[in-house]
Order: sequence, then C-alpha cells, then structure tokens
Amino acid sequence: MKKHLHKLLSAGVAAAMLFSTLTVFPGTVSAEGTMKADDITEGMTIGWNIGNSLDANGGGLSQETSWGNPVITQELIDAVKAKGFNTIRVPTTWYKNVTQSTDASGNPVYTINPDWLARVKEVVDYAYNQGMYVILNLHHEEWINRSDFPTAYNEMSPRLIQMWEQIAAYFKDYDQHLIFEGMNEPRQIGVLYEWQGNADCYAVVNKLNADFVNTVRSIDSPYKDTRLLMIPSYAASAYASSYSSLEIPDDDYVAVSLHAYTPYNFAMGDGDHTVFSDNYKSDLDSLFSDIQYYFTDKDIPVVLGEFSASNFDNTNARCDWATYYLTWTKKLGIPCVLWDNNAITNSVSASEAHGYLNRSNNTWYEASEPVVDAMMAVIDDNGIAWGSEKHLPTYEHADLSTGDVIWEGENSITEASSAVPITKDQLTKGEIAVVYTSGSKPVIAFMDSSWGNWTEVGAYSIDEEKGIAYYSSEDIAKAWGGDISTIGSICVKTTGGECTYTKIVALGESTLTTGTTPMQTTETTTSVSIDYWLLGDVNDDDTVNVADIVYFSKYLLGNAELTKRGHDNADLNGDSKVNGMDLTILRQWMVESNV
Repeated sequence: MKKHLHKLLSAGVAAAMLFSTLTVFPGTVSAEGTMKADDITEGMTIGWNIGNSLDANGGGLSQETSWGNPVITQELIDAVKAKGFNTIRVPTTWYKNVTQSTDASGNPVYTINPDWLARVKEVVDYAYNQGMYVILNLHHEEWINRSDFPTAYNEMSPRLIQMWEQIAAYFKDYDQHLIFEGMNEPRQIGVLYEWQGNADCYAVVNKLNADFVNTVRSIDSPYKDTRLLMIPSYAASAYASSYSSLEIPDDDYVAVSLHAYTPYNFAMGDGDHTVFSDNYKSDLDSLFSDIQYYFTDKDIPVVLGEFSASNFDNTNARCDWATYYLTWTKKLGIPCVLWDNNAITNSVSASEAHGYLNRSNNTWYEASEPVVDAMMAVIDDNGIAWGSEKHLPTYEHADLSTGDVIWEGENSITEASSAVPITKDQLTKGEIAVVYTSGSKPVIAFMDSSWGNWTEVGAYSIDEEKGIAYYSSEDIAKAWGGDISTIGSICVKTTGGECTYTKIVALGESTLTTGTTPMQTTETTTSVSIDYWLLGDVNDDDTVNVADIVYFSKYLLGNAELTKRGHDNADLNGDSKVNGMDLTILRQWMVESNV
C-alpha cells in the first residue's frame, strides 16, 4: 500500500518527549537489539557530507580527486567526528565506474567496477567502524538526471534496480548504522521547471523510489527489513508544492530525503547576507511548518540530507542562521547533514562557497568554524528537547456558528481566489477560519485598498477531519508589518492542487490544549507595492502565461527589453530587483497553477 501525503490523517500529539545530546549517540536499541526508525534518526542527529569527492565524475579510481579535492582519509573523518558530527553522508557517483553489457536476451546488464566498490567500502568503513551512521547513495547519475526524465522510466528502472542489487548485496552485513539513499536530486534537466517539476516528473520519482525500496528489501541480509532507506522528493525539494504528491511506501523504515539551502536569498542567492533578518526567519518558519504538517506530525521520518549557507564573509549572520535552523530541526526531530565542498571561496560562484573543513590539513576554516560551533551549541543544549515539536499542537476553537461570516458559498481554485472585503474588527477577533474540502493546505492572503502589499499567512492549526484551517490575528498582524486597519480585502490561496472552500469566518481566540506553541507560525510574508494582479506579466501583454517565462529568460540573457510596467511586474519578491530569483518564483507559480 502507498500513501499520498495529502490524504494522510494527523497522527496526534507525541506521548513523550525524546531527549537529545551527543551522549545518546549512536541510538537507543530495543530489547531485541533492533532500533526503530526514530531511534536511528535521533542517533544521526547532525551529519557532514564529503561533498565533491566520490561524487565527482572524472571516471576510474581517480574520479575521487577529479574535482580538486584530496583523497579521503581516516584522519579527515576523525576530525569530523571529533567536532561532534554523528553521521557521514558519502555522496557517490557510480556510472563512470559501471560496465554495460547484454544478457542472452539482449537486455542491458550493468556491472559496478569491483575496485570502485572496494574504495567506496573503505571510505564507508572510516566512519562505520567508529560507530557513526553512514548514508550511501546514487549521486550525480546522468542517466537519472536527464532531459527526457518524464518518459524514461522504462530505461531507468532496470538500471537503478541492478545498481541497488549490487550495492545492497555488497554491504549486506552492515547493520542499521548504514543507511541507503536511493537517489540524490532526481529531476528533468534543461527545462524551465527543472527544480520544481510537474505531475509527470513526480510520478516517475514515485516509481523509482518504489523500485529502490523493493529491491533493497529483496536482497538477503539480516538487516534487509530494518535498514533505514531514504527516498527523495522530486529534486529533493523541501517545498510542499513538489513533495505533496510524494508516495511513501507502507514501510516503517523509510525516511523522506529533502535538501534545504534555505532561505535561498541568504544561503546562496543575491539577497542581503550581512544580517539574518526576521524576514529570513519567516522563510524558515514557512519551510519547517510545512514539513511538520506533511511529515513529522504523521510520524514520517525526515532527513535533511543537504543544508548549508555559503560563505559571503558573513560569519556572524551565518551563526544566527545556524542557530535558528538547527533549533527548528531539533524540535522537529530531523537530523541535518551539512554540505561541505571544501570551497571557502569560489571564483566561479560565490553561492557555492560551502567550505567548512580544510581537507588539506583537516582543520576548520576560520570563517566557518564558528558556524559549526553554533550548530553544536544547539545540539548540546539540553533545554531544546529532540522531537519536542514533532507533532502539531492542538487547540480548542470557537464554534463556527459564533463567528462573523466574511464570505460564504462554494469556490474551487487552483491558485488564488478573488478578494473579498474584510474589516479591522474581523481581523482582530482572534482568528480567521477557512472551511475547505480539499487535501491541499490553503493559505490566506491580504491586500490594502489599492490591491497592494500582498501578504500571505499560513494556518497555525488545521482540523483535517472537519476541513477547517485556522489563522491567528497575531500572525496576520505580524505578517502585515504595520497598521492592520490598512488591510482592505482577503482571499484564499492553495499551496498545490485544487482547493474548494465554502466559508471564511472571523472567530474569537482559541485555547491551546496540548503541545507547545511553535517557534513562529507565520507561513510566508511577501510584501509588494505594485498591483498584484499584474505580477508575472513580464512581456506586458495583460496575461500571465509561459510566454512570460520565455521573455523573462531572454531579458536576463540580454536579448530582450522590459517596459516600465513589465519591469515592475517581474519583481515578484518585491525586493526592487529583477533577477533569477524572480524568474524562479514565476516558474514555481506556473507549476502550481498548471498554467
């Protein structure tokens, strides 16, 4: 049986808090000697990627150093362990060390070079033999990340199955400290929606994930049924629009694999890197509240296989980012694995300066060591309990019949509804309730009387059984960032797929009954001073469609001009700049809206 995430019901509130310090590593073992999935993820706690080494693609045994990094040594892993990391992720590219032949029926046979397998084992053993957790995967496989991804399943499937048959058999005697990750960032390359995907792409990822899980479970091993297996969303995207259609096998030892270099403008983009602002915190609140809603609240394990903030000579801000990030993930019970490519600066792209440990001498870079120390301070903080906010808190809400009806009817949307008026009294009652009949998680948006200052707020509480999403007045005021009496209207927006809603009601305040109030419940805050209904109309033709993406791409390449209104419409994130981040937002909107 497989479960679509948007159809899963809430699993309730945690019965007891799990405690986390490095002293509980490597995990709690049951009386039978077998760890549960939660035991494994808690033992993993925080990890480190050996980036740009075995995952380089030079070919042969020299592949390991083909991207300029030195040979991996036991001393390197010792330095990582001494710093406090419990987990080593070993990104590994295999295809350059695979021989293709055919069987008697003419079917392709893929055979991994035994010398490459032996070298991978040697690196795995550097960590595994010290009791660390190790993640081994398929990484940078060009036969997976391809331009015809949506139609290439029949070609990819047998190859993926054969790869994992060999890897799982080779490591069959390794216990639960060895974790397999089926793919890295499976995606369709060379298209405008490469990092967002579409329904056809999501379906292929689901089928490949199922092939991976079924294959590993079929290989004879004492741990074949209890080895933790990580399955990625499309492109390992940590955004609900991409993972809400992810199918999770009915398997107690499967974890969702996500990558989150978030907030992107701070971590890798061209935003302000000098201060980790409240706006950046709001981005993380949005990210993790969605992960909480879709995964941890349903007791679905999650591993953040890659995260980092590139070095922009902003160590203090990165420390603030690390503290806020790890506090969220520790409370949700999510192990995070730091991406390290050994580049403290990068002449090609400043956004790829993810160097933390200097591999030439196994010492920590001066600009990055304080960032790692900030992470470890959170992990070692006994005041932050591991998994303490894994489940959503529950609230007692006022009955809808006692509220002030803002709108009533029936409206089905795939993006945003038309706006309806709302008053200050309704905004300050305590909370807004939206009654909906859809699995997708809605948000509400507000505008001023000029249709400007578009601001979105996510639900802080959802009653899935009754289909009611609740949004607090406090969150609305915080997101608006000013006098809420200037709010003129409200509309409903879906986060993915169709949403049908029937009522918007202003209610009195709720009462917290179980759990704890999340760090921050504001989902997304985006303020713009221009007419929202023109946003995305880059070619200024009074419509928003794929032609705007094409025109936007030409403009960024210097092959097109923008009118004044087209320029304003292209500034989708409202930062007074028009760049690739705005194009990314437009692409994402197109995917979610099925435009």
